[in-house]
Amino acid sequence: MLSALQKSRQLYLITLDRIGDYMDLLRVELKIREHQMALKLAGFAAAGLFGLLATIFLGLAIIITFWDSDYRTLAAWFVVLLYGGIAAVCLNLCLKHFRSVPLATTLRTEFKRDMTAIKEAL
Repeated sequence: MLSALQKSRQLYLITLDRIGDYMDLLRVELKIREHQMALKLAGFAAAGLFGLLATIFLGLAIIITFWDSDYRTLAAWFVVLLYGGIAAVCLNLCLKHFRSVPLATTLRTEFKRDMTAIKEAL
């Protein structure tokens, strides 16, 4: 019983000693995540803006091409369906591919390594 109390006290002291390191690691991870998020947002904003402009001009080009023909109405509805399809594909891509890793992955890994080292030492 006494050895279990000593081991738990050692574990407490080691954890208390490392808590500052864990907090520093969490701060570094938050800064890295913030920088990555800013770069992603800037890239997505630029791509979204130019993609929007390209699809608008594509739709106008299609409608203007069929302006003097009997297919003007059909061309306009095709452009509407094209825009809806593009929006659906973009939404599907965003929901499927842009999942971020959990925030404290590195912190959790470091904590597990420390716990393994403590168990081996005891």
